[in-house]
Amino acid sequence: ARGDPRALVQMATGSGKTFTAVNAAYRLLKFGGAKRILFLVDRGNLGKQTEDEFANFTPPDDTRKFPTLYTVQRLKNNAINPAAKVVITTIQRLYSMLKGESEFDAETEEGSGFDTAKPWKGEPPDVVYNAGIPPEFFDVVIVDECHRSIYELWAQVLLYFDAFLIGLTATPDQRTYGFFNENVVAEYSYEQSVLDGVNVGY
Repeated sequence: ARGDPRALVQMATGSGKTFTAVNAAYRLLKFGGAKRILFLVDRGNLGKQTEDEFANFTPPDDTRKFPTLYTVQRLKNNAINPAAKVVITTIQRLYSMLKGESEFDAETEEGSGFDTAKPWKGEPPDVVYNAGIPPEFFDVVIVDECHRSIYELWAQVLLYFDAFLIGLTATPDQRTYGFFNENVVAEYSYEQSVLDGVNVGY
């Protein structure tokens, strides 16, 4: 309602963060005026899981699967399909693309960005304008596991885009709350998920 450009969704592990994000993406594309959505992960296997979630999603107002309605692309090379409405990629690959690199070692995507982020020494590196992926290229950026890999070196990938940011996490810390301006738009605790029968108790 305030038009806050950053929003945090905190949900217990196993309670459906990705499913919730796919629902949000569908509604943003169909009803919210979004033209293109970026789904950022920090490991290749999470990108595959996200792609599967989109592939299996049937919206409540249509009998067709999401990819039949909107083109979904999980990046396997450094080229974005202009027809893609949802682009899934690792933050590492996108950083490589913004730097103008045409090739990217896919093995680099297997570790978490959290493991490979390097602390800044001195001034942060300059974010260079990339005409192929301008700042307004995405309307919404959804960041999975946002407590983990969006800081230090990788933060400039997010700050480059003039887009609404939606963070997904089960375990936010003070840094996460700060980055998202304490704008927690949804909260679903582990205890509640057990009471609802979504998760199983310890």
